[in-house]
Amino acid sequence: MPLYDYGCSACGTEKEVQHPISEIGKVEVLCSNCGQKMKKLLSAPMLVGFDDVGRSVNKKDRDNKTKKGTTSKAKNESKKSGATKTK
Repeated sequence: MPLYDYGCSACGTEKEVQHPISEIGKVEVLCSNCGQKMKKLLSAPMLVGFDDVGRSVNKKDRDNKTKKGTTSKAKNESKKSGATKTK
């Protein structure tokens, strides 16, 4: 379920509330400080699935990259450590 930002016009308190899209306008959110009814604030939608550069951050993709990165990194380190060992 998506998160929505709500703000209190009386005291200025803001909070995030999670509810279904179908409940927009039907849900009455009350301020925890003063008890007044809060209004839904306009906010930018959150884009899920990409980092700030546009690369995929899906768990499956991230795990594959991590596995590939650690194996090649481990091989490179073992080569370096073998070359620097003295007998």
